Amino acid sequence: MDRAALLNSNPVVFSFHRLVHGARHLALAGGITLLLILAMSRLIAADFTEPVLEEYVPIKSIHLPELTVTVEKSEPPAKPQDPPPQPVTRVDDKVVDPVNTTVVFNPPLPRGDQVDAAVISRDPLPVFKPAPRYPSAALRRGMEGYVVVEFTITATGAVRNVRAVAGYDGVGNPTDIFNRSAEAAAARFKYQPQLDDGVPVERHGVRNRITYKLAQ
Repeated sequence: MDRAALLNSNPVVFSFHRLVHGARHLALAGGITLLLILAMSRLIAADFTEPVLEEYVPIKSIHLPELTVTVEKSEPPAKPQDPPPQPVTRVDDKVVDPVNTTVVFNPPLPRGDQVDAAVISRDPLPVFKPAPRYPSAALRRGMEGYVVVEFTITATGAVRNVRAVAGYDGVGNPTDIFNRSAEAAAARFKYQPQLDDGVPVERHGVRNRITYKLAQ
């Protein structure tokens, strides 16, 4: 055993083993290197060329058909029809029929040493008579005419109990087409009331003629 220990511990034997081990590694490395060089040489020797690509499919020429623009001759626009005749502008009859006015001056009456003032009696006096509204139905037909209205003038000068007594067209035929308009206009009349001995009183049965005429 001592001999074996001596053999193992001999530096010469130990160096030989290391040399053998190193030579083995060198041989392995050299073999791998030779293989790599051989592979590279094979790759270099190979004649690589660009792969042949298929030619593109040729595109046929596009022929556009000739465009022909046809312009049709347009007819001139038709002449517009004449507008319908406009309704004739009406002119309200603003003539106010006069009312007979009687003014009576009574002589002063003695009263002791004093004398009474004159006492006045008179018929109603028109103050305001608005023009009537021309009925649209009569305006469309071009009708003219007049209406006689009757009413009562109150002690304050207002008008009440208005009614159409008779209505006629322009040729004298009876018609009621103007009645409502005439009654509405007469209801707005204003008067100075009738005076009897200086006292305002009502006046019944007052008649007035309202005329409807179209502008010429």
